[in-house]
Amino acid sequence: MRPAPPHGSFRPVQSPLDENRTPFGEIETFCIMVFTVEYILRLFTSPAGPGVLKYLINLANIVDFISIIPWYIERSLPGGSPQVLSVLRLIRLTRITRIFKMSKSFQGIIMLLTTLRKSATALLMLFAFMGVFSLLFATLIYTFEMGEYDEIRKQYVRPDGSRSPYESIPTSMWWTIVTMTTVGYGDQFPVTELGKLVAVFTMFSGLIVLSLPITIIGANFDSEYREFKKAKQEELERKRRARKAQEEAAEAARRAAEQLSPDGPKKRLSGLGSLLLPTAPSTPKKEGASAQPPTPGSVAAKKEEAEKKDPIKIIQTIIHESNYQLLAEIDELLERHENKLRAQVKDVLRRHAAGIDERPTPLDPKIIVPKGT
Repeated sequence: MRPAPPHGSFRPVQSPLDENRTPFGEIETFCIMVFTVEYILRLFTSPAGPGVLKYLINLANIVDFISIIPWYIERSLPGGSPQVLSVLRLIRLTRITRIFKMSKSFQGIIMLLTTLRKSATALLMLFAFMGVFSLLFATLIYTFEMGEYDEIRKQYVRPDGSRSPYESIPTSMWWTIVTMTTVGYGDQFPVTELGKLVAVFTMFSGLIVLSLPITIIGANFDSEYREFKKAKQEELERKRRARKAQEEAAEAARRAAEQLSPDGPKKRLSGLGSLLLPTAPSTPKKEGASAQPPTPGSVAAKKEEAEKKDPIKIIQTIIHESNYQLLAEIDELLERHENKLRAQVKDVLRRHAAGIDERPTPLDPKIIVPKGT
């Protein structure tokens, strides 16, 4: 049996085991292992019962499964026969589905798919117009450019004896689509005057048919891109506000911790000592202690001097004296009201006993008489 040529219709396929020994094969093996573990973990973490079935029939998960299963099938098939190698080639074509795994995280592809979905009507119009005009101009170019049928050669030939490329309307539609899309391969071209006239109308029709839907698609893409940028900016703004709120909360927590800490007020008032009068609070004397002032340089003198300069002690003394003065004023006010109330009660009883008025005069509404008085 003659061996297959290296550049013929059949090219030998490298064994999967040989591919694993190459750098790209090792990278592919590593990626397949990662994808497999990810797929299995997502399967086991899905809710039990209907959740598993919903996971299996999900389109994205089906794409993930199709993208990893060919690797295992390639290594389970026996190599050698052309039939197996043909199946292996077909299986390897499914590797292209791995690109859809990237589309789930690539925002550009998602944006493009969203734009195409919004432009579905424009795309339908494009395909409909292309189909109608392709059929119309293919019929015209076939009529004018098919030439004469040669019974001997069993084909259509042009006046110069060459084979006509417009042998049928379906084959002529290839030239129509290439011309309308302004590709212009040049493999087929008209040679008659009427055929060239049809080509001119085909070109202008292609420009008109393509320009209108493409404009709509471009406008939808621009709108989608603006929405994407706006959403991105809003997301960044939310993150900035959340970060700022976290910083403010942390600062508030730090301040609250300082207020609850015994050393917190001392840290905040460390610079106020020179602004306050160094009036020392009166400290109770211990029994049996000497009434003599402390000797300069002694421990008691240093302690008394430190208490005079301590801003916390000064603040506590001021607050204590202010509270004492406020309580004294409240006590004096209550005493005045009590005396006034007693005087009014005595006057009412006196007038009632003397018969001056059968009914007691109403008391001052501003003064509340306690029950049981």
